[in-house]
Amino acid sequence: MHIMADKRFTALLALGLPMAVLLCGNDMLSGASGRTAALCQLTDGKQDHPRPLNQRWFGYGADAVQDYWSWLKPAGRRAEEAFLALDLLFPFLYGGALAASLGWIWMTLGRPFHPAWIIAPLVVITMADWLENLIQLAQLRHYVSSNEQSVQSLWIQLSSLATIIKLWIASGLYVSLAGLVLKMLLTFSGRRLASDAVE
Repeated sequence: MHIMADKRFTALLALGLPMAVLLCGNDMLSGASGRTAALCQLTDGKQDHPRPLNQRWFGYGADAVQDYWSWLKPAGRRAEEAFLALDLLFPFLYGGALAASLGWIWMTLGRPFHPAWIIAPLVVITMADWLENLIQLAQLRHYVSSNEQSVQSLWIQLSSLATIIKLWIASGLYVSLAGLVLKMLLTFSGRRLASDAVE
């Protein structure tokens, strides 16, 4: 009984750590950069506002980027630039939390597959996140310097691809983590039932 309780705690911690880092980290970065305050000012505190570019699951084009940055106004664009700069650190936090949880469950299950299956997607997510942020930073500065007239379509397409890759692979890894946690719980539950039957 004690072992199963311990495994349930492990499961909750493994699933909860990356999610807590994701939600709390995003809120902290938005607050520190002034993004939250800028969005609240633009919407009068209402939740109805365009989805930030880094949260668009199916990407975005040059027109969508220009529309979003135009909607932000100068104060919002300054906050967005600060957010993008701070967000370069975030892959280390979220990636680290996800790696810790996946590694923990992987070791608990007796290392059932090669660790490259964990490491490779994390590297891809980190690189995609950096690419997304660096391109958006450069394009936002280009947009401002061109008197809000243009962005470079090819670079925006590359940033959009990086956003899509980052979001979908990160989600896939989290689903994989949930699957490994379920396997761990079923494995140890099955062992306990077998042990009880022997006794």
